[in-house]
Amino acid sequence: MKKFMLVNALALSLLSGTMLAHADTAAPPTISVLKAEKKPIAEELNVTGSFAAGELVLVTPEIEGLAVTEFLAEEGDMVKKGQVLARLNSNTIDIQIQQAKASLARNDLSIQQAQNQIDQAQISRDKADADLERTKTLRASGVATQQTLDQMKATYDLAAAQLAAAQLSLLGAKTDRLGLEANMASLQLNKSRTEIKAPVDGYISSRNVQIGGIASGQKASMYEIVANATVKLLAEVPESDLPRVKIGQKAAITVNGFDKPIEGEVKLISPTVNQQTRIGIAHIAVTSDKRIALGAFGRARIALADAQGVALPLTAVTFGDNGPTVQIVKDGKVQVRKVITGLVGTDDIEITDGVEPGETFVARAGSFVRDGDAVTPVLMAQ
Repeated sequence: MKKFMLVNALALSLLSGTMLAHADTAAPPTISVLKAEKKPIAEELNVTGSFAAGELVLVTPEIEGLAVTEFLAEEGDMVKKGQVLARLNSNTIDIQIQQAKASLARNDLSIQQAQNQIDQAQISRDKADADLERTKTLRASGVATQQTLDQMKATYDLAAAQLAAAQLSLLGAKTDRLGLEANMASLQLNKSRTEIKAPVDGYISSRNVQIGGIASGQKASMYEIVANATVKLLAEVPESDLPRVKIGQKAAITVNGFDKPIEGEVKLISPTVNQQTRIGIAHIAVTSDKRIALGAFGRARIALADAQGVALPLTAVTFGDNGPTVQIVKDGKVQVRKVITGLVGTDDIEITDGVEPGETFVARAGSFVRDGDAVTPVLMAQ
């Protein structure tokens, strides 16, 4: 019995030694790693806002007091510059145009009469001039008397005066015609204004015209047109981010109901900031031809900057009191290394110094491993 217990004790002792030996040679803990590589990285700013017309054109009547008799365009319709949108009652203007035509016809007669009088006066003056010259010759030879010469001179002066009067009458008639033509042009202009036309290409966002309504520039516009069918996102930008937003920067705009983002570009940055909210407005023009409802909500990612360089996932970088660091895995051991960062993307961050392409780093930095720890790296697919 004692011999059996001694053998069991010896066996337990050998087993314990074997287990301790195995514990001393256990593999280091595994950890997920990635290889650093160069790739494009973009720093973006996420903003939200509402859509508005790129340029909203108000269509108002240029003539007052006429009733609407017909409208030919509805909200949402695409229109071309010069296209008739509505018509006003032109009966009164048509009557005035007929009266103006009659006045012009009478003026034509006056001009013709004045011209006839000039022709007659010209003949009379030429005859009086010939008689006067002949009388002067006869007077010089003593055949004609001074009285006869004086009568011829008076006849000539009267004919010349009548000619001048006829010429003035023609000038007056022609001057009257200028006024009549100006009046006709004004009436025809008013006639053309009874057709309400689109001043630009685009689509109608609002119609405020009704049959029988009285046209007036003092009322709301008859139509509102989105010029060239272009819309923009009025993006709200925090005051601290405004200096980073520049005209010409590209943006990806997400709209509810659209399968994928649409393209946009920063066209204008408002020069004022709301004093209560400290929010500024960036105007992002939609460069796509998609029709977007005005007032709809939208999100945008503005591309602030881009670069080509070493970029690591944000999860691989730790930000502490001593600056950003990453955990490099080399020869099976962890090395904590200080780095200099650049652009910050949605998921990645640019490393401008501290990591070379091809080096292995811990994919998710944290408190699991420390500087100098032995690890078994497992390369993750990128």
